[in-house]
Amino acid sequence: MTTFNPEVYEDEKVATVLQMLKKGYSQDEIVEFYGNKNWKSIDMYFRRKGFRWKDDTFVPYDEEKEKERKERLASVQVELTKPAKIIRALEKEHADILEVSVKSGFKSIEELGQYMMNKGYKWDSEKENYIEYFPEPEEESQGKQGSNVATVYGTNSQFEAILTYLVKHEPQLKELLETEEKQLPTFKLRGGNANKTLTMNNRIIALLVDYSDEHNMTQKNIVETALIEFFQNYGYKGEVKRLFHT
Repeated sequence: MTTFNPEVYEDEKVATVLQMLKKGYSQDEIVEFYGNKNWKSIDMYFRRKGFRWKDDTFVPYDEEKEKERKERLASVQVELTKPAKIIRALEKEHADILEVSVKSGFKSIEELGQYMMNKGYKWDSEKENYIEYFPEPEEESQGKQGSNVATVYGTNSQFEAILTYLVKHEPQLKELLETEEKQLPTFKLRGGNANKTLTMNNRIIALLVDYSDEHNMTQKNIVETALIEFFQNYGYKGEVKRLFHT
């Protein structure tokens, strides 16, 4: 069993980050302070020191307590019925109904909705979750008279779930549908190369490096392309034109 070493609090980086978190610094501000690429680097550093992230800070990791917590959670989950598990999953913050459907063994939101309805639950658009449904005797009688009525009601409930999902993810859908994949321009310029040292924001530098690696494009070409488009759009169109090979 791993034992937490209290002497780790004497580590300068550990002490500084914990103090910054206590004062309300965000993860991005701490990443920028240390010049890391992202928060994962900070998180991995603390994990190696025996910490885990909890309640917006790092806390000592107790392996034995974590094992007990997982065992208790597993025993509770075993006792839950499948509809109860689905409802609990949808209660979580930023829950995705499509993801919950798939993880619960259903091929679609509609199939999940039909299953929940058969188990006595219907979709509540205000709660964005399923609630127990007790039909009035008249409704139950109508349901027995013909399956069409029940089918229509179930379909409406499923549509409600789908519409709620679409509204919830409207910004992402708009970005996906409205963004066009642009072809990167290439420019053949007259003249040779020269060295120029510039000081830029460290986050811009990180984006430059990432884009260069991801798109197999040199940093020089990225910067030149960006400057050419800037000059063309902001008053130097004629001057830029004279740089091109004709």
